[in-house]
Amino acid sequence: MDSRTTARAHPVNLQKGIISIVSLDPYVIPGTTVLRNKLDITNQLELDRAERLLVVQRTLEGPPKGRFDLAHLKSIHRHLFQDVYDWAGELRTVEISKEGHSFQFIRFIDTGMADVHRRLVTSSFLKGLSEQDFSEQAAKIIGDVNYVHPFREGNGRTQLEYLRQLASASGHHFDPDLLDPNTWQSASRLSHDGNYGAIAKAILEQGMVSTKESQERMEKQRAQHRAAWEARNKGRGF
Repeated sequence: MDSRTTARAHPVNLQKGIISIVSLDPYVIPGTTVLRNKLDITNQLELDRAERLLVVQRTLEGPPKGRFDLAHLKSIHRHLFQDVYDWAGELRTVEISKEGHSFQFIRFIDTGMADVHRRLVTSSFLKGLSEQDFSEQAAKIIGDVNYVHPFREGNGRTQLEYLRQLASASGHHFDPDLLDPNTWQSASRLSHDGNYGAIAKAILEQGMVSTKESQERMEKQRAQHRAAWEARNKGRGF
């Protein structure tokens, strides 16, 4: 958090970098930098592994669909993270920033997502567009959803599922697992300043797939996850 808003910033080390929190962070286990969680895990690497496994499981079950508004985004987050956090699906209660970029102030989260939804309604949810045009318009949508950043953790994975569903509803097939993480994170940072070109390029050149490719990848994911889940159930942990 920048000097204008951070008197007692509490840095929290997460998977995707340092996020600064205004004042003490109620989401963090006291004496650690680990988020409070249902699994009572106090080690960040262990929590990362457990969270990843459980979120993949919920993803394969099929997150809820909706109208691409804030309620829809919250329902996706709740579904994905219900096994990990008590606050899954709830809006964050702290102001946050990442790498010097502040996200939407809490009091404007509803307004920010309402604007995103209004634009989608006006554009008929991006239906009837070519892959390139969809990628360009979807980049602006997802870039602004990222700026709103409604949740304390799990925004990125929630946004990608939101984008996958938006692509599907518009007649396209988008596979977020095909994105290069570093490329996507860099593109997300650029979108914070209103530059959506990198996100559009990543969507078009990395994420767009044919129906057959999408189905084949899903089957491969299911097989891999079944193996990981069976290993955990045999007592080898996350």
